[in-house]
Amino acid sequence: MGDAKVVRHDCRDIFRAFKMAFDPKKMFLGYAGLLASVAWCVVVVTFFSALKLISTTPDIFIKLIFYSAKEDISILINSLLSVIMPLDFGEIFVISILIFGLLAIWSFVGGAITRIAALDYARDESVCLADALKFARKKLWSYFWSPLVPVIGVFFFAVCNVVGGLIGRIPVLGEVVVALGFPFALISGFLMVFIGVIGALGLCFMFPTISAEGSDAFDAMSRAYSYVLSRPKQFLIYCMVNMLYGLACLSVIAFVAWLMIRLALFTVGLGMGQKLHMVQSFIAQKCNIACLGFCSATSMEAKTAIVSLDHWSLKFLAGMVLVYIFSIKLAVWSFAVTYLFSAKTIIYFLLRKEIDSTDVTDVYREEKQEEATAATSDTGVERPSSSEDKKEIYPSNEGAMPNS
Repeated sequence: MGDAKVVRHDCRDIFRAFKMAFDPKKMFLGYAGLLASVAWCVVVVTFFSALKLISTTPDIFIKLIFYSAKEDISILINSLLSVIMPLDFGEIFVISILIFGLLAIWSFVGGAITRIAALDYARDESVCLADALKFARKKLWSYFWSPLVPVIGVFFFAVCNVVGGLIGRIPVLGEVVVALGFPFALISGFLMVFIGVIGALGLCFMFPTISAEGSDAFDAMSRAYSYVLSRPKQFLIYCMVNMLYGLACLSVIAFVAWLMIRLALFTVGLGMGQKLHMVQSFIAQKCNIACLGFCSATSMEAKTAIVSLDHWSLKFLAGMVLVYIFSIKLAVWSFAVTYLFSAKTIIYFLLRKEIDSTDVTDVYREEKQEEATAATSDTGVERPSSSEDKKEIYPSNEGAMPNS
């Protein structure tokens, strides 16, 4: 019989997220979610760029996987700024399509991951992948709408201020109305800041809330705001520990992946010689595939040299190397995703125990609900015990003479 897991019910439990993130079911879900996200972005951008609504090319999303973390951040920021800054209606529409699609993907994937993490941490139970996906499917709309509730709140108060500004277009009367009602605009501004900032901080608790409680989007939002506001110091401590430990774990995983890629290229290159060097140089012109944050800058000679592959077999080799390294790098990012969901689930349970005094092992179980439903008659009345059944079925036998 294996040793039971040590659960301390304090910030040290966050260190368990590293091992929890390596659950094959979570890694599969994270990998599938990233693949679906990249595919969704490529398809949407390709479609709308063909319609001339946007000028962004779909290869930017593939490069985000290939490049290192610091390269990813700069490329992503520059790409988003180039798309968002003009505020063209078509570009805003495309961004909205992308966001809603990604939210639907990660509502399903994130819901399943946090469900597995909740049962793993709270009750040390291993739920099968099919059950986790079934739970995420049932609660999909709750997962989907919970992050949107703060956005809707900010948008509502923003629209109120816009309407007030439209009234200000009326000559004389409108200016007087805006002058007298401007304090309400300031209050709306404060509410937008409050709802937006606290909602962004508590966003990490919304999926774990639904996975642990089996509740809806409103309960997820209320708990997210309550936990951040009730224990801000504890919340910040947990998040700081989570961030530092997560970065350290991701650095280790990224270093192992980088070293694996470099050793594979180096040892195969010893045997293959100049051919593999040409393939590496050709690929390096497109992206620095072996870089995971631990490589030096590309030399000027490598940047200026132009390498072309003449034979189809070398091009095939280059393409397959790209596919293999893309898969490895995607696995690194999938670990980051599964770690994030696992750690946030642990933090949710810790804060729930401190604020609501709820036992950590208290998790919503569908089996209990099904048993309660099965124990209830079709009319909604509880089934009586066996002795009561006899009294109801044979009321006229009481006091009757026994048969001779």
